[in-house]
This record gives sequence, C-alpha cells and structure tokens, in this order.
Amino acid sequence: MHDIICPHCGKAFKIDEAGYADILKQVRDSEFDQQLHDRLELAEQDKRNAVELATTRVAGELQKAAAVKDSEIQELKARLDAEEVARKLAVAEALGKVEKERDALANELEQARRDRQAASDLAEARLVNGLQKAAA
Repeated sequence: MHDIICPHCGKAFKIDEAGYADILKQVRDSEFDQQLHDRLELAEQDKRNAVELATTRVAGELQKAAAVKDSEIQELKARLDAEEVARKLAVAEALGKVEKERDALANELEQARRDRQAASDLAEARLVNGLQKAAA
C-alpha cells in the first residue's frame, strides 16, 4: 500500500497497487495527451508558417516576373517607337528627295518650253524680217 497526500486538501490516504497504477495511468495519459496536443499545435503552427512563407515566396516571384515583363514591354514599346520615328524619317527623306527631283524636272520642262518658245519667236521674227526685206 502507498500513502498519497492530496495536493488540494493536504489529507493523506492509502491506496492499493491497482488504484495507484490507475492514478499513475491517468496522470501519464493526461501528460501524454497534453504533450500530444502541444506537439500537434506546434506542428500546425509550423505548417501555417511554411504555407505563409511559400505564399510570400510565390508572391515575390510573381512580382519579380511581372516586373521583368513590364520591363520587356517598355523596351519593346521603346523599340517600336524608335522604329516608327526611323520609318517616318525615311519616308520624309524619300519624299523630300522625290519632291526635289520633281521640282528639278518641272524646272527643266519649263526651261525647255521657254527655250522652244524663244526659238519659235526668233524664227517667226526672222521670217517676218525676211518677208519685210523681200517686200521692200
């Protein structure tokens, strides 16, 4: 027989081996349950932390990927704008060259027309002069 003192009232009482083993089992079961509960709570907290960390990592990677894509988009827009400016400049230069050539040809044509008119006027004047001399 064992003498046990109650922790609450301080009274001593005797208990046989079977009762002692039963009380000891209850205490062990209670401690085991508490330890199990604590470990499960700790494991659950670790799982939540791991999920939060993974979520944060994925969000960071997505942000990084979005930043890279935005950078690529800006680069492509800049290249597109530069090519548009270059194309407009090339068109303007080609148009300027064609207009200059057109103006030169128009001037040549006008000059040829004037030369022909002058030659015609000169031939007519000579003819009139020759006729006047012949008539006189």
